[in-house]
Amino acid sequence: MAGIFKAYDVRGVYGSALNEEIAEKIGRAFANMIGAGKTIVCGRDGRPHSVPLRDALTLGLREGGMHVVDMGLCTTPMTYYAGFTHGFDASVMVTASHNAGEYNGFKFCRENAIPVGYDDGLNEVERRVHAQQLPAAHTVGQFSHDQFKEGYLSYLQDHLKANKKFQFAVDCGNGMGGYLIGDLLERIGQSAEALYWDLDFSFPNHLANPLDFNTLRDLCQTVKNKGLDFGVAFDGDADRCFFVDDQGEVVPADILTTLIAEDFLIERGPSAIIYDVRSSRVVREVIESHGGTPVMCRVGHSYMKSMLRKHGGWFGGELAGHFYFRDFSYADSAMLTMITVMNILDKHGKSLSELIAPYKKYVPSGEINYVTEKADALIAMAQERYAKGEKLTIDGLRIDFPDWWFCLRKSNTEPLLRLVIEAKTKSRLDEVRGELCGWLEAEGAHTHHH
Repeated sequence: MAGIFKAYDVRGVYGSALNEEIAEKIGRAFANMIGAGKTIVCGRDGRPHSVPLRDALTLGLREGGMHVVDMGLCTTPMTYYAGFTHGFDASVMVTASHNAGEYNGFKFCRENAIPVGYDDGLNEVERRVHAQQLPAAHTVGQFSHDQFKEGYLSYLQDHLKANKKFQFAVDCGNGMGGYLIGDLLERIGQSAEALYWDLDFSFPNHLANPLDFNTLRDLCQTVKNKGLDFGVAFDGDADRCFFVDDQGEVVPADILTTLIAEDFLIERGPSAIIYDVRSSRVVREVIESHGGTPVMCRVGHSYMKSMLRKHGGWFGGELAGHFYFRDFSYADSAMLTMITVMNILDKHGKSLSELIAPYKKYVPSGEINYVTEKADALIAMAQERYAKGEKLTIDGLRIDFPDWWFCLRKSNTEPLLRLVIEAKTKSRLDEVRGELCGWLEAEGAHTHHH
């Protein structure tokens, strides 16, 4: 069981780290924490072992006195939707998102799609499981089924303002996006080039992880070859997405955040916009230029959502391809993001590459990952070494200089130190990157390649 309780969810290899026995205990611990008599809605992805894990988890939840409403196959945002529209006390999704087929896991929320991360509840679930403090309730909770697919599709359809028929491609990577996409497109009167829409959690084509741009090659190629308006790729549980513009180039998530933020600020007036600490300086500049309040946040969907909720902002975006909407109970949805982009494209009548061109004024390094045993020490040393810059320490270290900045932080999900640099010019980037990377390597850190 060691190590299955992560920063944002429970995750591990099915059959070894994560099995039915543990799933049942986790269910009981969660029910003990939330309270008997409360109701939880439960969804699952298409992995074969999501069914036995769902059965074991929901048994544990019911033993702990919670009523369970099973919604069957769905995307993670669909569980959020069910949770915040139907007044459930909690929701859980059985999924391992973009992880390979042997993995599985659970994503828990409280009411209104508020995530339960390690800092705010998963630690307590873990403690109860370890201590075997898992009392059964007097009354076993009820079990019923309901479906939220039609409601979710209507919700998405209601947000579409665009009238244009787009030419685009959608890559579902054999993940859960394929369960909804055909029905959604039919409803909104669009059709798309289909890449890997059939559910197959052996991931025969590529892992459903669009953050690894290698997985976007087929999408880029399709957009280029067919002269499409854009392409979009969903991850395994369809909470994250990445776009490819009409030139077949991947649109970095901070650039897309800037585009959507600008649109919301113009359409709806000033608000806070949340973006993560690795984001381009252009995000802040554009938010400020439209009277918005830029709020930089530590990386991680639970932090981003709670910050957005706290500020009541319209929107937030994160480099991993999560986009958060006040309209969606401050949660993320890849398909709502797709519809939002369609609205923006239709409104301006320009291509995606034209719309984002003004935001590409700085030169980014992309994320450089280092394997090291002394991440904390290196972050502390960097703070001394680059003390002249403007420093921010909400998540690792970010230091800004007039013509460049860097961010150095530990991964929440892997034993890595992650570095991002951005500069005003290519030559400045090469110069500071050489200096920084040279220093890290001299300190024994070595770059990690996928």
